[in-house]
Amino acid sequence: MGWMAKSSDNRVTSERPRTAGSGIVIAGDRTVSRRSAHRHSKAVRGLKYGLPLALLTMCGLYGLSVMKTIGWGSGMAALKIPDIIPENLAMENPHYEGFNKDGGRYWVTAATAQQDLKALNIIKLNTITGELTDAQKKTTTITAARGTFDNKANVLDLFETIDIAGTAGMSAKLTRATIKTKDNIITSDQPVVVTMEAGTINAGQMTVRQKSREYTFVENVRTHLKGQPADAAAEPAAKTAAQAFGSTGEAVDITSNRLDIDDTAKVATFTGSVTAVQGGASLTAPELEVNYEGSASAAPQAGATDGGGKVKRIVAKNPVVLKQATGEVVTTHSAEFDTVAQKAVLDGDVVMTQLPDKRAVGDRAELDQAANTILLTGAVVVTQGINELKGRRLMFNRATSKMQLTAAGGSGASSRVSARFQQASGKGSPTSTAATSDAAGQGIPFGVTFKTDPNAPINVEADRLDVDDVAKQAVFTGEVRATQGDFVIRSLELTATYLGSAGLSGTAVAGAAPQGAAQLNRIVARKKVQVTSKDGQSATGDWADFDPKANTATLGGDVVLTQGKNVIRGTKLIIDMTTGQSVIKTEPTSAGGGSPMISSSDGDGSGIIVKSGRPSAVFYPGELKSQGGAAAAKAANGALSGGAVTGGAVNSGAVTGWDARAAPSPRP
Repeated sequence: MGWMAKSSDNRVTSERPRTAGSGIVIAGDRTVSRRSAHRHSKAVRGLKYGLPLALLTMCGLYGLSVMKTIGWGSGMAALKIPDIIPENLAMENPHYEGFNKDGGRYWVTAATAQQDLKALNIIKLNTITGELTDAQKKTTTITAARGTFDNKANVLDLFETIDIAGTAGMSAKLTRATIKTKDNIITSDQPVVVTMEAGTINAGQMTVRQKSREYTFVENVRTHLKGQPADAAAEPAAKTAAQAFGSTGEAVDITSNRLDIDDTAKVATFTGSVTAVQGGASLTAPELEVNYEGSASAAPQAGATDGGGKVKRIVAKNPVVLKQATGEVVTTHSAEFDTVAQKAVLDGDVVMTQLPDKRAVGDRAELDQAANTILLTGAVVVTQGINELKGRRLMFNRATSKMQLTAAGGSGASSRVSARFQQASGKGSPTSTAATSDAAGQGIPFGVTFKTDPNAPINVEADRLDVDDVAKQAVFTGEVRATQGDFVIRSLELTATYLGSAGLSGTAVAGAAPQGAAQLNRIVARKKVQVTSKDGQSATGDWADFDPKANTATLGGDVVLTQGKNVIRGTKLIIDMTTGQSVIKTEPTSAGGGSPMISSSDGDGSGIIVKSGRPSAVFYPGELKSQGGAAAAKAANGALSGGAVTGGAVNSGAVTGWDARAAPSPRP
């Protein structure tokens, strides 16, 4: 019975719960617990196999993705992993601004910008626009295709097409630029083209310091300065001669290794193999300094005087070579050009040359381009071939071709001006002796001591020389002394006419052909004229006329020929300087007066004084012989037919209109 109850319990619990008639659960019924345990066992078995399978699947998928990345397995779909790059972080219309150290302001904008993730302070910019404003409220605008901005160092680097423009009138085109926004400094190590109101500048590199208004250009610097209107007063000179360097109206092109502009001091300094060209003139020097008024970059404002960069002064430093459009070349230690006053000063070893062989040297030269004059001072020497002029002060007027040479400020030998003229070889006419022979029939031949070499140079000393190169005339004044060999002329004034050119004008007039060296064709002496020879024979007169071509001299007026105590007076003395022969005679005067008084030269009363309408002579035969004057005595005896030189006396006679008296021979 007891088994049957247990069996009944097993059956009931295996199917559904059963209660006793009293509603109480029979002890030992575990149906619910068994069902819960069964479900738990199923879940455990699922996780036991599911978790490893899921992990294995994930590892497989990751492995396939890696193999896809490195190129394995083309059939499997790629697993896209997003990249984080600067292009994906682009900013539109960024804006940066700040203040400069001097109180100015800057701002920069761009169409787009990208942050550099490797250098967070670097921002890449595209289509850039910028503006820099200094403390004086002058603004510089900047545009560029692209660039970078370092917001930590406040440095803007620009590339490709760059345009810089200032409200002051300056603009620049560059391909590379660096702007230090805090310091207001712009630099470029690539070729630049800068345009200013005063002109344009091309250079390999540039630095602009806007705060101090300083500009530096280096490497093959080429500067073009615009011409400025010339004054009306300078127009006549400009028409007379070719335009000289430093003129106002012509533009100037300058090449150099470096250019520094200080717009505060108004100075532009060119250095390193400087060459400046203006019209047909050029200047070369190691350094060229240009002073200007206004601003180098500013455009002139209406009613304002500050602006436009008008050039006032140009200074070139040692050594300076100046080539004018006329072909003239000048070298000196320094040259200063006042473009406003149209004047130039050349200082230190000035050498001026003109083709073909003209040369002028001095210590200092002053050129007045408006008046077209040259003042050369110091140890002045002008040469053309062997011809030479020396003095201390030479003033030459190119417009009139007149020149004045003095020795102002000199002392000793340098207190006088001097000239040397070399005649062409072969001078001295062979027929010149015939002239004196013809004159002998009407006068007295006297000696052969006035002889000189016709090919010897003629040297002249005086206090002053005035040359008119148009009239071909040179006038020496003030105790003039001229020599040719042993032949000496003294007078207060001497005028020489010549062929060729003796001034500095040579090729000064544009298009004019150079002229040859001056060749004297006549010399006229006036006022207290005296001619002397080597042996002391001398002649005086009121005037003297010399023919360098025929090598003859003619004295006129109150003529006195003297040799020792022997004296001849007349109105004309003709000297053949090739042979040394001379003839003295008297010609009727318009007043019909008598001839000069005849006497011994020392006035000792030994000679016989004769007043007559005919020329006369007093001879001392002893002196004639002792001084080599026997030929003169013989010639005089031949002329005085009716008288003979015998025993030291000349018998009186009057033949062919002459009166002659013989003085007694000096007593032993």
